[in-house]
Amino acid sequence: MKATLFVILLLTTTMPAWAQFNQTLASANHDKPVVSPLIMNPAGEGAYKVYMPPGLRMRNAGRTLTIIGGALLVGGVIVFSSAEETYYTYNSYNGTTYEEGDPKAAIGILMIVGGLGTGIPGVILWTKGAKKYKRYLEQHEGEQTVSFNMNGNGVSLRYQF
Repeated sequence: MKATLFVILLLTTTMPAWAQFNQTLASANHDKPVVSPLIMNPAGEGAYKVYMPPGLRMRNAGRTLTIIGGALLVGGVIVFSSAEETYYTYNSYNGTTYEEGDPKAAIGILMIVGGLGTGIPGVILWTKGAKKYKRYLEQHEGEQTVSFNMNGNGVSLRYQF
């Protein structure tokens, strides 16, 4: 038993120290990172980011908000409609009347409000972003372009003519 406790104590104290030691070795001073010229830094300083046409991020964010808002709205209506009306009770204490009801109704109302709160701005962002993106594509329609995109899904090279 003592040997097992000693091994556990030894592992818990030395492994974090070893990880910190390796981290300090890995983060030794290096020269500036090499960045592809296809990746733009619009600010001129700080972190580099992949170039995205104007309106694309706004369109994608609006699309996501609209889908989440629609799901919340539909789910809220379903939860609210499944609340029992016979569950409500009225109690009077010292001249004050208290009303208690099915908690599904309150949750349904919150989901409906949340769905409207995310869906309406989502539709606005989606339409404005799509207009900006479409205008950008129309302006650059006749150009020959090569783009190199890196995102969470992978890497792509696109030639447009």
